[in-house]
Parts: sequence; structure tokens; C-alpha cells
Amino acid sequence: MSNVIVQSVLLIFIRVLSFLAIAPFFSQKGFPMMARIVVAAGITVGIYPFVSPISSAVSLFILGLLALKETLLGLALGYLCQLVFYGIEIAGHIIDFQIGFSMAQAYDPEFQLLTSPFGRMYYWMATALMFVTNLHLVMIKGFIHSFSLVGLASGNMGGASVDGVVHLVSLTIAMGFNLAMPLLLSALLIDIVTGVISRVIPQINVLILGLSIKSFVAFILMIYLIPNIASFLMKELPNIVNYMEPFLKSLN
Repeated sequence: MSNVIVQSVLLIFIRVLSFLAIAPFFSQKGFPMMARIVVAAGITVGIYPFVSPISSAVSLFILGLLALKETLLGLALGYLCQLVFYGIEIAGHIIDFQIGFSMAQAYDPEFQLLTSPFGRMYYWMATALMFVTNLHLVMIKGFIHSFSLVGLASGNMGGASVDGVVHLVSLTIAMGFNLAMPLLLSALLIDIVTGVISRVIPQINVLILGLSIKSFVAFILMIYLIPNIASFLMKELPNIVNYMEPFLKSLN
């Protein structure tokens, strides 16, 4: 086996493994590292015949630089795929803060951070929809397409790439607010009503009353809006793949 083949396979494997290290579902703690390595090796073997190898064997120093480039590119693509889920978590945190569930945050070993009830519920709903619609396969296919847009020895991080990532982050935040808006408005309306009640009947403890009402209304409204939330997520989840191609084209 020539050095060109060995180095090309190594660079492909590094990009794939870096992508899986941060991509949705594959990056979770419950997905074992050994399984991640096996999946990365399987994808590497499957796509190698369709990837243009490096033109000639390079020195160890140049190989290290190329490996660093592939690592950063794989992490960047995984981060872009994760952006939609970050937006979903933002929506959950906004809702929990507004209705008082932020006090019920608990340590989630899957994410190794404090998560809130609505944040977890939205995240797992989006994850279920991703697998039901086979979007995880589309995501991997879109990632594999990155090898045809950005070769193993090419790629340049320019200003357009950075501006594009900033724009995508802003879209993610806007998506989070749009997803949280129905429950956010209902909580705001309840705050206004309890504020009026506190002015009319000062003896009532509006803090306890407001939290109880907001929790009940949020639960009922959440059940009622599940089809709409699922439809919204189905519309937004394909952005996992749509975010990748403009970013890759900006690297050429």
C-alpha cells in the first residue's frame, strides 16, 4: 500500500471522526467512543473510492497541517449541523425561564450540563423526528458531499466563511424565539392578568398564583400545539444539511 493511499485514508478518517464528535446524536455521551470510531472507519472505507486522494505523498509536517485542517473542517461541519438543535434548546430555555421551570433545572449526564424540562422535551422530540424522517442519513450524505466540494488538500477559511457562520447563528437564535413564541406570549398574558389582579386584590400572593397558572397553561398549550411544533421542527430540521453547502462553497 503506497504512502499516498495511507495518507489519504488517514485524512478522510480524521474529517469523518471530527464530524461525528460534534454532530447531532453521534456526539452524545450515550454513543460510545468505540462505536463512533467504528462508524467513522466504515464511512471512510465506503467513500474512499469516490474521494480524490492527495496528488503525492507529503512530509510528516505537511501531513500534520492537513490533519489539523481536516479536524477543524469536520468540527465546523458538525457544529453547523448542531446549530438547529442549539436553536431548539434556546427555545426550551426561554420558555422555562418565563414560566418558572428554570428553577427545576437538573444535571443531564448526556449533555454534561444543566438542562431544563422544556429544553429536554424539545430536543428529544427533534431527535425522534430526525430519525423518523431518515434525516440522519441525509445529514451523513451531505457531509460526504463535502469531499467533492473541499478536497483533502484544499480549502481556505476566508471572510465569507466567518460572515456566513455568524449569519447562521443569528438564524438559529431567531428560530429559537419563533419556536418559543406561543408559550412566551401566553406567559406574558398571564403576567399581565396577575398584575391587574394584584392591583385589585393586594392580599393575593400573585407570585405563587402566577407560577401555578403559567405551569398549568403551558402544559395544556404544549399538548395542544404538539402537531404545530412537530410541523415547525420538520420544516427547520432540513437546515441541518442546507447550512453545510454554502459554508463549503465559501471555502473554495
